[in-house]
Amino acid sequence: MNHYIIKIEGRRPSSLLSLLIILKIPFIKKNETKDSLIIEIEEDQFQRVKKLSPTYEITIIKRTGMSYLLNLYKTKKIFLFSILFAFLVITVLTNITFSIRIVETDSAVKEMLLDDLKENGIIKYHFKVPYKKKEQIRQKILDKEKDSLEWLEIEEIGTMYQVKAIKRVNNPKEENLTPRSIVAKKKGRITRIEADYGEVTAKKNDVVEKGDTLISGLIKNKDEIKTKVAAKGKVYAEVWYQVNLNLPTIYQEETKTGNQKNILEILFLDKNIFISELFKYQNSINKEKVIYHNNLIPFRISFTKKEEINIKQVTYQNKSSQKEIEQLAIKKLKQRLGNDIKILSINVLKKKTSADRIEVELFFKVEEDITSYSSLENIDITLENQKE
Repeated sequence: MNHYIIKIEGRRPSSLLSLLIILKIPFIKKNETKDSLIIEIEEDQFQRVKKLSPTYEITIIKRTGMSYLLNLYKTKKIFLFSILFAFLVITVLTNITFSIRIVETDSAVKEMLLDDLKENGIIKYHFKVPYKKKEQIRQKILDKEKDSLEWLEIEEIGTMYQVKAIKRVNNPKEENLTPRSIVAKKKGRITRIEADYGEVTAKKNDVVEKGDTLISGLIKNKDEIKTKVAAKGKVYAEVWYQVNLNLPTIYQEETKTGNQKNILEILFLDKNIFISELFKYQNSINKEKVIYHNNLIPFRISFTKKEEINIKQVTYQNKSSQKEIEQLAIKKLKQRLGNDIKILSINVLKKKTSADRIEVELFFKVEEDITSYSSLENIDITLENQKE
């Protein structure tokens, strides 16, 4: 429904209200002073009000709905068409590839990658490819050049494609490994030993200290050292950690809905003079790309990506929030140790709650790789056998 917000000025404008009520003309009273009256009425009732009040001066302050859009079109037609044309030109230009940068010093690899990209449609001064197709091209090139490339990334930066690659090193020489033993890099209880080469000196459920030998590179026969080798394998152990959390009892959790819109915004004197209010989400994350701005006057045209989010309040005082607390603690632990760990158990050691904070201490049992190495290059076999 289209509405007008109008201002009625003249002597005793309040007397007009009674007439509107008698004639059953719907209105919403906005403001009233001695000499003026502001009301909101439906568009099709506006002419009736004008005829009823010839002695009053009536001014339209604001239009809503389709009436607003039509008035905007009539008054700013040239401006809107100019903006639309500029937007179309910018959209076309920003979707063209103006340069391709290969981050690789090897000229042969550079030439190979440029040929592969051209073959798959990534070409200078051509339109850019969609993200999904770009990833398909990346995998296709990796499959084709599997003997030459270990890793490949194609990154879109503005109107440029930046390509990074790691060359594959074929047939690494195992003989380059120097004699060594596998030792524990931290204290823990052994859970698994995966020995490929060397003499296993620890067993499952042993509690070992940092530096203890787990797979020895000193090969013995009847307690006599015969040779030195490069021990190979992995040793896993149960390791213990304590994680402390200090959290607000209530916090806001943001989740993306997946809805997003791209809108053109025009701001002048810190006021939005375009129709972006028709496209607003209640809550959103905004990424603004400025198309034009003037340093002399506060005027800016920008292209804004709005991603809708839902905000809900979460309280850590509820029993149902124990899982969220544990997940936060796991995330914090993985930031310290990396993702290649297995959580065996979690226990809450202490939990202290105040009006606005909650402090929690959690005890973790974690299975992780405790493999480290100790060089045997300086070990003299003859001297070691004499010690024995």
